[in-house]
Amino acid sequence: MSQSEYSQIPVEKLVELCSRSAYTLDGLWFTLVEEKYGIDAALEIDIEVWRKLCLVQARRVPKYLPIKESSPMRRLIRVIELDPVLNVFKPKAVELTDERAVLRFTDCPPQKARVRDGRGEFPCKSVGKAYLNSYIEVIDPRIKLTCVTCPPDAHPPEYWCQWQFDLQE
Repeated sequence: MSQSEYSQIPVEKLVELCSRSAYTLDGLWFTLVEEKYGIDAALEIDIEVWRKLCLVQARRVPKYLPIKESSPMRRLIRVIELDPVLNVFKPKAVELTDERAVLRFTDCPPQKARVRDGRGEFPCKSVGKAYLNSYIEVIDPRIKLTCVTCPPDAHPPEYWCQWQFDLQE
């Protein structure tokens, strides 16, 4: 496909394709590691992979996409919302000030696939903490992360997880 052919595809479709492809790759390697070495080993590796990936993404996204927010909290949320790797989760800030943010991930195709395949929800809270803390580390370490709910916790049907960010002085 030539560059001009790509330019005719809506940006949203390209972002979704890339995001879903990344999560398909993640899901495939995770499933294979889980089958061979067990869930604990797969989870340990997954946490480290996501921690390192998001350190890269927190630096990469602002290089490619316009991030105009000057407050650390608003900048953090904007980077997360624009990160094409996280697009598949449909991140949505339900509260956002210069001092606090509450972020929900309203979709989770990897979890839906696990449930569909009879494997149950993946206990992803530790992975979520690792990758969100990586964004914080790069953008402003004064921001503190709190998990409101994330599997294995119960969650309402309209979102999979919710996180709170507070700027500490």
